[in-house]
Amino acid sequence: MKKKLLIFIFICIIIIFIKYAFSNYNISYKIKSYEVVELYKNKRFYFEITKGNKVYNFDIYSRRNFTKTKISKIVEINGESFNCIYPVIKNLDTYPLCYVGEEYTDFNLIDSELLDKYKVKSKQEENTKDFEYYNNLESSEYVALWNYKGYVLMNSKSYKNVDLFKKDRYDNTLAYMIDNYIYMPNYDEEHEYSSIVELNIVSGDYTTTNLGYNIDYDSYIVGNVKNKLYIFDNKYSILYEVDLNRDKTTIIGNNEIGYVKYENGKFVSCSKSEYKVDKIKYNKNVSLYSYNVNNGLYKSFNSNNKVVQKINNNNVSIIKEYDNTIYYMFEDNFFKYNPKYGEKKVFYNYELAFNNVNTIFIYNK
Repeated sequence: MKKKLLIFIFICIIIIFIKYAFSNYNISYKIKSYEVVELYKNKRFYFEITKGNKVYNFDIYSRRNFTKTKISKIVEINGESFNCIYPVIKNLDTYPLCYVGEEYTDFNLIDSELLDKYKVKSKQEENTKDFEYYNNLESSEYVALWNYKGYVLMNSKSYKNVDLFKKDRYDNTLAYMIDNYIYMPNYDEEHEYSSIVELNIVSGDYTTTNLGYNIDYDSYIVGNVKNKLYIFDNKYSILYEVDLNRDKTTIIGNNEIGYVKYENGKFVSCSKSEYKVDKIKYNKNVSLYSYNVNNGLYKSFNSNNKVVQKINNNNVSIIKEYDNTIYYMFEDNFFKYNPKYGEKKVFYNYELAFNNVNTIFIYNK
């Protein structure tokens, strides 16, 4: 009996210890004249540092250790037109946080020798070909570029072409990504399609699945729920459910049976006009950040949207966000940005500005 009690107490101690050591937390502390608020939640550290009327904020994605992570020191870096602070945190890489005048500005945008040692140089040579890849992706990053017959698949230091179709297809708006798979109609079929192609952008392998129905190209993919794909045929007003695990297609909405939509975790009745007019979507991404394009790209944290930081001088088009990395295009170039290293060019494609709707797909492993 005593042995069982000791085992029970030991297990309780372990549970309490793990809960304390790895749970979320919110703390406040001071470093000299700086007020610091720190929040840890879901493998993300968020910091706000305040001194006078200036507020600096940043976040880092990393697992916490047994103790609460704290800023140990704040180094001030002051130039003629800017003022920066550099927060020092043990075992976490940080970067300078800067104001140019009264504008909170990414340090990579500031040309100063005082900041050069904090910057990471990347390969960004002049373009000499129709397509140029710059080897700036990590091994966990995969990018696919539509090239009219298939895709250019890029990862780490290499890239390859995967041809899927016999004829060029300019419009790729019906392609849809789930995890590391891109689903698209079999473009070799004209006017209507009865099969879809599934491409794994990690391996480059692809398969074709018969739908059992003819779907007009005047259609769109509404979204996915639990590995089921939903397609609305606008011409015939039919909503299809494609079970990707069982290769089975079912009609779940038409003029005879009515229509449904996925909302708040379940399917509910709706009107046909929500599909035909509103072009509703099921899966809307929830972000911790907001972006505004106006003579440059500006970023704010939703937790404190009063602090707005300029992170790029150009009016870019954002393709995807992953943690605090964003992927975007400007003119014929595609970039990735992270506050630690700034902007890195991923590839150049001579007609990206001309044709960029649903042509770039990104997977983070």
